[in-house]
Amino acid sequence: MFRRAIYLGAFVALNAHSFLTMPGWQPDTWNRIAAMATRDFSVVEPAAYAVFVLYGMWSLLLAALILIDGEGRRLPAWPFALSTMVLGPSMVFLYQAFRPAEADVARTRSPLEKVARSPWLGIVIGAITLGALWDGRTGDLGALWAQFQTDYLTHAMLVDEALFLILVPVLVAQDVRRSGHGPAWVWVSLVLPIFGVCAYLTRRRAGR
Repeated sequence: MFRRAIYLGAFVALNAHSFLTMPGWQPDTWNRIAAMATRDFSVVEPAAYAVFVLYGMWSLLLAALILIDGEGRRLPAWPFALSTMVLGPSMVFLYQAFRPAEADVARTRSPLEKVARSPWLGIVIGAITLGALWDGRTGDLGALWAQFQTDYLTHAMLVDEALFLILVPVLVAQDVRRSGHGPAWVWVSLVLPIFGVCAYLTRRRAGR
């Protein structure tokens, strides 16, 4: 019950921050999203583009870890995994709050779970992340900080990514206990954000 209360409290706090204290939604937000999706640096600042791509890669990693963890549990994991792609850490908090302690349901692995277990997923995410960091190397961090203070989208992505830094090692630790992999992977995922988890998913034995 205490664990559930912690995660539900985090869920409420994050959503309260989103609705009550975050900066407003800017009128050009959808244009900037389109520019970031198409890598149009004539419209979007490179540092903001890197944050946008990294948000997507974090979300994919969390979705994969949730799908792997949810195998054999009575609570379906896929709605939380897919929702994480849009709603961010809020859905991870909800999944953790209601996650059954034991996996005890035998069933065929779904296509989504097979993708989550593919070693190629970590390789692809790692390569895209490297590309985004390279593109963002010339970005103006001062402009990014100004956007963080005045723009809802940038603020939300950066806050969510800070939470992803904490949540990913938690999910890796849960998987390590279940699969028998070395606990050193938890530290690797914490010290090397994104790349540590990519390496773990690539090296992880698919059968467990």
